[in-house]
Amino acid sequence: MYEGTSYHRETFENYLAVYAVEGIRFSAGTLVLFFLNIFLLIPVFSVPFQPVYAYILLPLLVVMNVWAVALIVTPRKLQLNYVLFRGVFGIVCSLGFMIIVQKFAYGMLGFTTPWYAIGSFVLYGFALYQYAKFHLRKLRQSPHRKKGEMGSRMPVAMLTMLTGAGYLLANISLAFITQQTVAVVLMCVYIMLAFVVFHFIMDVHRYYWLRRVLNKSNEVHANKNIK
Repeated sequence: MYEGTSYHRETFENYLAVYAVEGIRFSAGTLVLFFLNIFLLIPVFSVPFQPVYAYILLPLLVVMNVWAVALIVTPRKLQLNYVLFRGVFGIVCSLGFMIIVQKFAYGMLGFTTPWYAIGSFVLYGFALYQYAKFHLRKLRQSPHRKKGEMGSRMPVAMLTMLTGAGYLLANISLAFITQQTVAVVLMCVYIMLAFVVFHFIMDVHRYYWLRRVLNKSNEVHANKNIK
């Protein structure tokens, strides 16, 4: 085990590898300047325009765009910071998509009950929790484990997928009770995207440990220099 954790040493050390500088410019530009902006700005300003969604999402988009530009300009200097950027991107992106789903539901389908929004975020939180649990469990396993040993972690992964699939099917069923099929299709697309970017969110955990290990290493070097 890695010192101070329940994680397998080799698996955890591989996990703490930072991303290559050469790919930071392209990735930061693609994730935010292209993917995030297009998938959030278009529905935010589409008809019917509802200011509340713009007030929530636009400040977050401004921060992410400025951050992405900084990474594009100085990728080497911000190599470690890029890990945090990916984690925050995952949070903003995933929650942003869930907020857009609410606009489709309440602005285009005419929902009035708050229970859809409550149920949406409860299921979203449950799925994210299960994904994080599954992700952290992998860190406790050897990278050289046999294929047969993977069965012990399948129930968690399956539970996460079933939660997302159930939520998706519930929204698809709306197509049978409403004429606004396009809105239902868009809701399903955004729900899938919200769940797909879960893996980005886990980079917040990676960044925490990278900083912790780096600080510990600096302390050790500082103590050696004092001696």
